Amino acid sequence: LDNNLEVFPFPGSVNKDYQMSGKDGDEWMVYSDSMVMGRGHSIMDSTLVFSPFILLFAKTVVINPQKGEIRFDRWKAAVQTNDPVLIGVMELRREILPMFKECIEGRDLSIFPRDLTHRMARLCMKAPILLNNIEPCPTAAGYDRSLRGQFSTFEW
Repeated sequence: LDNNLEVFPFPGSVNKDYQMSGKDGDEWMVYSDSMVMGRGHSIMDSTLVFSPFILLFAKTVVINPQKGEIRFDRWKAAVQTNDPVLIGVMELRREILPMFKECIEGRDLSIFPRDLTHRMARLCMKAPILLNNIEPCPTAAGYDRSLRGQFSTFEW
């Protein structure tokens, strides 16, 4: 959520009692909608994904090789900038972001290349990218003009 409030799986969700098994930043619960219910925001439709998925579909990703740091959306972490999976994420983002834009603006998802779809699926099934010392940031990476490094963002 944009207000940085904690969210909880909806009480009827299959993910309600899920306990993370990896390190912070390895597993993420993504969702389509939330509602204020009882003790806070309950997330409705949800699924669990690993960090390559999150980084592939983040609005903005900035890698600073000198600091060994990554910023994405409202998060920052220490990373191995030479991690082949992280390099693959950034390369794939360069290819898929313009295609997403074209498909959405043209209102025709059928033109999205199948080979990119297969490459995205393979990447998202990789082991988590180690996001060490992960912590939330008050400002989204796309709005932080002090950031320097390899910049990748959804723009349209």
